[in-house]
Amino acid sequence: MQLFEPSDNSGLLPIAYFHALARLGAEGLILIEPARSFVSLGTFDDAATTVDRDYCRDHGIPVMRRETGGGMVLLGPGQIFYTLVLKRPHALVPSRVDDAYRHLSQAPIEVYRRFGVAARLRPINDIVTAAGRKIGGQGAGDIHGHFCFVGSILVDFDTDLMQRIVRLPDEGLRPALKTALEEGLSCVHAETGSRPSAQAVKAALAEAFAPLVGGLQPRPVPACLMARAREVAQELSSAGVVDGEETRPRPLFKVHEGLYLCQRAIAAPGGTITVSLDIRDQRIAAASLLPAPGATGLDLSALIGRSFDREALTLALPDVSALGLDREDFIAALLAPGR
Repeated sequence: MQLFEPSDNSGLLPIAYFHALARLGAEGLILIEPARSFVSLGTFDDAATTVDRDYCRDHGIPVMRRETGGGMVLLGPGQIFYTLVLKRPHALVPSRVDDAYRHLSQAPIEVYRRFGVAARLRPINDIVTAAGRKIGGQGAGDIHGHFCFVGSILVDFDTDLMQRIVRLPDEGLRPALKTALEEGLSCVHAETGSRPSAQAVKAALAEAFAPLVGGLQPRPVPACLMARAREVAQELSSAGVVDGEETRPRPLFKVHEGLYLCQRAIAAPGGTITVSLDIRDQRIAAASLLPAPGATGLDLSALIGRSFDREALTLALPDVSALGLDREDFIAALLAPGR
């Protein structure tokens, strides 16, 4: 198996290399740390309802769409990517995606442990600390007949920037999002107080992945891979791809597996009402409402502990008529895809 450590980590190249490798019909493990921050949308993420494009444009943060699953993520310095491209079928890697995650996640988990973090896999694809904080997200997908497994070791992570790039219906909800991210996410520096070098992490990843894929042989990046990666970077950041028609709005914003945020701006006669819910393990853990000026406040505490579904909401939601809203319309707005 080829091992590539590209020296050019500018722009969107760090995430374009594995797409290019698959399109060239080759296999390999690519290890790289981005030189700058950028936003990566998952295959089906709806850009209009997921990412604050105005903020990204004003702050020079590129937005692109990768061809693997998972949700929108902020990528950048302090994250060492591991992107593995394998022809299907591969004798050493299980064909079932969940089995492949368990097999290949052994490598990043071993690396985290080597640098002092007691990490484990939380199925299907999150790597978490002993306390359950997400310290690594992974994704997979098929590109041109190749199985692509991607993830990163989070030496550092900019939580403040992450909460800024998320599109929300009301700016008053941003502090709550930041708190959820800070409580739900972690990194090597936050866990241990140290920042291992990118080269040390790459060396550890290469050593950990080698036995899982039948060995690794370092190779220089060929000119054809470099050229194709530059083409792919332009393609995946083009308006046609970022604003693709086959995307779908997500009803919830995923902080990590088991923790989701629901934020809805609901039109009412007195103005917009914003509802914010924290959903942990499919149950509502916190609920708040920002009423329109002059509207009567609504106590949503009865929702806490209830499942986030139509039946439970119908049973627990208090009377909303004082807000000039129909109960069924209010529930439908909560359960609708994000806007």
